[in-house]
Amino acid sequence: MAPLAIPMATIQPSVEQQATVNLCLTENVVVTARPGAGKTATAQAIVAANHNRPIAILTYSKRLQLQTAERLEQYPWSDEFTFHGLAGRLFNTVVSRDSALRSLRNDGIPPVWTGKPYEIIVLDELQDCTDDLFWLTCTFITAVTHALSGRAPQIVVLGDERQAIYKFRGADSRYLSLAPSTMATLSPYPWTHLTMSKSFRLSHENSTFVNNVFLNGEQYITGSHSGPKPLYLHGPVFQVESLAAQLLPLIQKYGPEQTAILSPAVRTNYPLSELTNLLPKKPNNIPIAVSTSDEAPLDDAVLQGKLCVSTYHQFKGSERDLVIGRDLADNTCPNETFVALTRACKQLVLVHDQQQFPMPFSDVEELHKLSDFVDLSDSGMKTPKSPGRPPELGLALPKKVFASDVTRHVPDDIIEEMCAKHLHISKAPPLPATQPINAPDKVLANDSKQHYEAVSDLNGLAVVAAYEHAQRGTLKTLGKKEPPPKSTSRPRKLAIWLCHEACNYEVNVSNYRSRQIQMEDHPFDWLTRHLEAAKNRLKAQFPETDNLEFEVALEKRLQLEDPAGGKEQETDLRGRVDIVQTGLSKSRTKIATIWEIKFVSQLSLEHVIQASIYGYLWSDKFRKRKVLPRIILFNVRDGEKWEITPRDGVASLRAVEEEILIAKYTKKDTLTDDEFLDRCARTKAEVENAFARA
Repeated sequence: MAPLAIPMATIQPSVEQQATVNLCLTENVVVTARPGAGKTATAQAIVAANHNRPIAILTYSKRLQLQTAERLEQYPWSDEFTFHGLAGRLFNTVVSRDSALRSLRNDGIPPVWTGKPYEIIVLDELQDCTDDLFWLTCTFITAVTHALSGRAPQIVVLGDERQAIYKFRGADSRYLSLAPSTMATLSPYPWTHLTMSKSFRLSHENSTFVNNVFLNGEQYITGSHSGPKPLYLHGPVFQVESLAAQLLPLIQKYGPEQTAILSPAVRTNYPLSELTNLLPKKPNNIPIAVSTSDEAPLDDAVLQGKLCVSTYHQFKGSERDLVIGRDLADNTCPNETFVALTRACKQLVLVHDQQQFPMPFSDVEELHKLSDFVDLSDSGMKTPKSPGRPPELGLALPKKVFASDVTRHVPDDIIEEMCAKHLHISKAPPLPATQPINAPDKVLANDSKQHYEAVSDLNGLAVVAAYEHAQRGTLKTLGKKEPPPKSTSRPRKLAIWLCHEACNYEVNVSNYRSRQIQMEDHPFDWLTRHLEAAKNRLKAQFPETDNLEFEVALEKRLQLEDPAGGKEQETDLRGRVDIVQTGLSKSRTKIATIWEIKFVSQLSLEHVIQASIYGYLWSDKFRKRKVLPRIILFNVRDGEKWEITPRDGVASLRAVEEEILIAKYTKKDTLTDDEFLDRCARTKAEVENAFARA
């Protein structure tokens, strides 16, 4: 027997939500929903009001899809997908990355929809849509229409243009705002644009502060409850004791699990790491969850019961009672800043570095009026510069760049094109599914509090270190000059010691100590059953006669020309190769091999770019040898191995290095509305032609 749906009377949608529900009975709807306006509740109300009408809900993130599915579990006529999950269902294959989606698009074979005959399709977070996701959306709606003998479903589009923060992935908020134009031929029903401005997350105090201080007085968002004034801390961010004295009472009041510290970047943020390191120490004892990868999604198990330290992008879609954000400088309120400002349910705190000017677009008079302003500096706040700065287009290289970071915020299609043009990748497939080394990626660090710590990064370090120690008796991988103590002669004790030292090494690299502090009483034994197998798998890759060097540092001063015609710019490109193997070729010529070792679920083209840059840096350092190194990616977890060969020797490696830096650090102008609509029309025509040929 199917579970019964909750009656509409018990859901109690707001006036704005109910207006959307009413229109969905007969029309297509575009809903601009402010942060905390209840998009998921609106989707639930739509489903509840359309009893037994098949409905599909598409979400951008897996986390939101799971939350929506849990909320709608008792409505058997609705299905919830991520866009990639839908692609897998539609094409009957696994689609975990944009590259797989693009391959399906290039095949040009239209799918046949065999699922429910959806009468309503809800597209959530459409401000994050890309051209490939728009192609998927058009393909899905067209396939459903064909399955229903030409009867098109109604469309509901949800999102918020000011929360569009994935432009670096090719996202464009106009897929939301211009949906009635871009999707006009997909569904024949009339379109209505609604706004849900009431936020059930923000207080009146926080919404007024955001509107008047950061949005030039535009009443963009409306609060729903009373709360404390925002707290604005101005002072020296390196004096973390002063900041902590202000923040600790608030963290203790709201609880670590209801507190988040947000920043544009976490990995390279020294003041943030110093503040974070202070919180878990005695007597504060504040548990911390910080991901030193600015890209990886947040893990709910690791977050449980802890204060979350996160980038703006990672925290999008989440909320906490207490949110502590850092100031930014820009000409207009950037969407990333807006997202950070709208995460707090109760207390919002902003930390302003006294060395920085206030943001030019902020209203300082309103700031003092609408916040509790605390000046921890000796000199007072600087006068903001006048707004009106033109967009800074073109290349803007930082002083130094690490090879491990170069692919961050570079669209997948650019990376794919770069690899196809300059590199040949020979892939040895993974081992059978029965042979992966399933070391845990997180461990229970505190049983009574059920606190987990992420350890996937430590696994890779420990495996390479174990192999280095077995082959050379050294531990450069962990930055140690001394060998392990004699007490670690047995494999189990050595595995424990290496995991512990990997944790200590990571502290020195990242400058974040919270995991180390919170694992003080952990036995570090999670690799004891896996390390020997992992070490032997790595050992099998190398002949006994070859010479191996570990943790080889490489660096080069680069000069790049700005494609937009600006001045030549310089940067230091740096990297550390896991293993450099030196042996003899078949012709008895000395040859080096660059090995990049991973312990991940699967290898990616981002790893290819990283390893290629190592190959270029090595070739430049030893250019007198006139022999290119071999470049190999190896995944210890599943045994997959990729060999990377530049198509035109060192020139191809140089091209990869130049093009990835230009792609990452060049700001381009956006398409005009006419250009955007023309691109959407071409994408729709592509879908229509594919179905017409079928």
